[in-house]
Amino acid sequence: MFIILILLSLHKIKRPIVNLLKKIDILFFIYLIISTLALLLSWDTIASPWHLFLNHAAIALLVLVLVYTDSKTDHIIVYLLRTTYPLIVSGYFYSETVFYNKLLFDNIDPFLMSLETKVFGMQASLLFSAVFSNKLFSELMYFSYFSFYLLIAAFILYMFFKKREYFLQVVFQLSVSLYMFYFIFMLIPSAGPQFYFLSPDNKLPEAYVFSHVMHFIQNVAEQPTGAFPSSHVGGAFIILLLSRKFAPDFYKLSWPFVGLIVLSTVYIKAHYAIDVIGGFVIAPFILSLSSYLFKFPIFRK
Repeated sequence: MFIILILLSLHKIKRPIVNLLKKIDILFFIYLIISTLALLLSWDTIASPWHLFLNHAAIALLVLVLVYTDSKTDHIIVYLLRTTYPLIVSGYFYSETVFYNKLLFDNIDPFLMSLETKVFGMQASLLFSAVFSNKLFSELMYFSYFSFYLLIAAFILYMFFKKREYFLQVVFQLSVSLYMFYFIFMLIPSAGPQFYFLSPDNKLPEAYVFSHVMHFIQNVAEQPTGAFPSSHVGGAFIILLLSRKFAPDFYKLSWPFVGLIVLSTVYIKAHYAIDVIGGFVIAPFILSLSSYLFKFPIFRK
């Protein structure tokens, strides 16, 4: 509601600002409006919904200020922020899905656990962390899970400095991909092993530095939502596919990191192994959709 009012006001009063919107901005506001409507539909189930709507309004206004500022300056930092902000705020949108991911269905973790046992004959996250319980290995796994965010940042910066001609397309496609995962999380509620398992099975492996880093991130941003399919795995795979097409050198370097990210999602009990398969399967379809949207006439440059 706040976002719609803001956009209507800008259309009538600040037409020049609206004309500055690019396809990445249109994508962002479409998702913002969809998620705002999802919050409205979940109003009765949210403890204090008003602060979420105020957050949406504040984000929308900050984006418009950033768009306008970018039009008045050639500063490289402003340009980077103006083009990559959908990725920067994507973490917030992920955590927000917990408020409306049960609009259509109840939590499907029992089904995922049953499917996991049928496919693998075990609960992979329990066995993996139990067999490889060494603290050094755990540290590697925690760092690998955290490296997903580093991989995104490294890929975007590499494209900006080395492959500028494809930079905007890559940012757009990666943003669409992440938001599509979040849209799926709106429809398919799943918490994942660390939230759904009971004690002591939900106890996380012990490590050193990065276990504390990831526990802090999980306490601040992680929610019992978005386990299936794994956006960590799907997003990392999408970066592989994009880099294979646009940045072969980065593609060769990123393989080990993507492999470790895949292993880490199961090891630290963020995902069932079946979530990993789901991430790999759906990633190419999401990437194809993002490519189609990038060329879609309504999304002008």
